[in-house]
Amino acid sequence: MNGLSPFFAVIIYLIAFITGYLINLKYKVTTTNTRYETIDGFRGFLALGVFIYHASMWKQYIQIGKWNPPQSNLYCQFGGTSVAFFFMITSFLFITKLINSTEKGCNWRAFFISRIFRIMPMYYFSVFIIILLVMINSHWELKESMVDFFKSIFNWVIFTIHRSSKINNFNLTLNINAGVQWSLPLEWLFYFSLPLISLFILKRKPPGIYLLISVLFIFVYFLIQPNNIYHNVISFMSGAIAPFILKYAPKIKVNNFLGSVVLLACLILIGGFRIDSDLIYKLLVALIFTLIALGNTLFGVLKNSTLKLLGEICYSTYLLHGIILFTVLYVGFGMEKLKPFTSLEYWCLIFLITPLVVIISFLGYKFIEKPFMDKAKKINESLNSNK
Repeated sequence: MNGLSPFFAVIIYLIAFITGYLINLKYKVTTTNTRYETIDGFRGFLALGVFIYHASMWKQYIQIGKWNPPQSNLYCQFGGTSVAFFFMITSFLFITKLINSTEKGCNWRAFFISRIFRIMPMYYFSVFIIILLVMINSHWELKESMVDFFKSIFNWVIFTIHRSSKINNFNLTLNINAGVQWSLPLEWLFYFSLPLISLFILKRKPPGIYLLISVLFIFVYFLIQPNNIYHNVISFMSGAIAPFILKYAPKIKVNNFLGSVVLLACLILIGGFRIDSDLIYKLLVALIFTLIALGNTLFGVLKNSTLKLLGEICYSTYLLHGIILFTVLYVGFGMEKLKPFTSLEYWCLIFLITPLVVIISFLGYKFIEKPFMDKAKKINESLNSNK
């Protein structure tokens, strides 16, 4: 059997679904975005796709010592395309909010408070675990100067926007969380761009201070992060198509049998692409997301409550799955013990890890993400009541 057979990915999704279903028997998910339940269900697929992608990268790393994308078009799409869809979801949700606030304007203070409390707590928790694992694997010995050590930690505190750096000179620092933090600076770039974007949407323009902050952030971002972000900008732009359709052509209906057939066909087709720079690939991905954002349920699958639970915990899944893989594969088993594993044996181990990823992600959501989101809501309500 092929070492990267689609069969393995299907089994992982099924195991994760069963685990989520059992959790959902006790914990009924209450999504914060009930108007877009197809988006909530879709997110459950995406975070698990990134997990499958990095599991396949670990398989290759164990065998040949190279941390490269897997030699499979499908498994590559589990990674890159899933993150592209996450960017589209971000764009869709916040452009929609701007369009729906055309007359009354946007409460920018509340927006940034909610984003800080949404993104930072779980991220900093994951960074704490990364530092802990680095020090354990360094036998609690400092391998670089104290200045360099704290510089590297500070770089992680600011989401490695400057560069992805090792901590304590530990070569596998980025492997610990599979380098997933790379996408967060782009999320922040989008958030801080919204005041400028709102100039073209809102009648009530943002206060000058937020426009100034927006310009300064964008300037500093490109000053210290000059990498080409063209492909990612396309993702954010693609996510902004559906909000305008929903606003100005709300009678368009896509949640029907034909729409689901088209959606399924497009999902199958993108599995044949190796790279994300192909124009046809970009059009297919944009079409997939637009259909889902407009309400297509993929034959009802995306309305499933278990998928909504997996979607609700997807941020924890995204940040923690790499740490779990590293802990089990590198710290627990060790590279030499895993190297003789056949493909089937390796994937059976990943099958056993899958429930752990879902359970820990749920706990991360329940005890870190949700309390801080609730805290942000209370702060904003308090500030609004004191006006």
